[in-house]
Amino acid sequence: MATPYRLRAARPVPPASAAGVLGPHVRSYYAAATRNVVWAAAPFVLLLGYGVWLAHQGMLAHWFNSNFSAVAVTALFVMAIVLIVYTSAVGGGELLRVHANGILDLRAGPRAVRWDEIQSLTVKGLDDPQGSVRHVLHTVDGATLAFGPSIGGVQDLVEEIRARMTEHRLPDVRARIAEGSVVSFGAVTVSEAGVSVGTRVVAWDALADIEAEAGELVVRDAQGVRVASAKLEEVPNAFLLAEMARERRTR
Repeated sequence: MATPYRLRAARPVPPASAAGVLGPHVRSYYAAATRNVVWAAAPFVLLLGYGVWLAHQGMLAHWFNSNFSAVAVTALFVMAIVLIVYTSAVGGGELLRVHANGILDLRAGPRAVRWDEIQSLTVKGLDDPQGSVRHVLHTVDGATLAFGPSIGGVQDLVEEIRARMTEHRLPDVRARIAEGSVVSFGAVTVSEAGVSVGTRVVAWDALADIEAEAGELVVRDAQGVRVASAKLEEVPNAFLLAEMARERRTR
């Protein structure tokens, strides 16, 4: 069945009104410092290069004979160093804000997403030779947000989203399984019978753990033997599966 045509588009939320939609502001995430330090260091490198050129031309002493020139060059050096130190510590501009009831993406929109509006979170790029791992978030209204290394502290952000999604989505998964439904996690399905990967079904009482290993979701039995696996990129909300396995194991 085709996706229904939307008569109303999702409206961006001004940052000033985000608290009314998402609750109190908890934390901000900024552009990763490593990328911005290069730009911050550029004025310093250019100024240093200009000084070396003046010295090579025998004009450096003449340049500093002027009080104005000496003060101006010193001020530029100090400003460049301050910019490098600040950028190294803080990074670039603000990209995302975590609120008590959701996140505000300032990169485009801005767009507000409540925790209960998040449908799935999937890791991508695990086999990328450049190491550009990113996490892709899908909302219930079809929007997609991606979080990658350009965000400073992105792993903390992902952990926060996982914790909130576990809080909001796991009770529903438990209820559906208890009612006899089969719940799909992409390449993996779960039911009261256990965890199914392809044609392999592992009963809950025979299951020891579900974990990530070398880009795969690995299912291990009570003896710790690997009995089934799937590509992690093909298993949205894999962390919910791991949490369910932990719950079943501690019963």
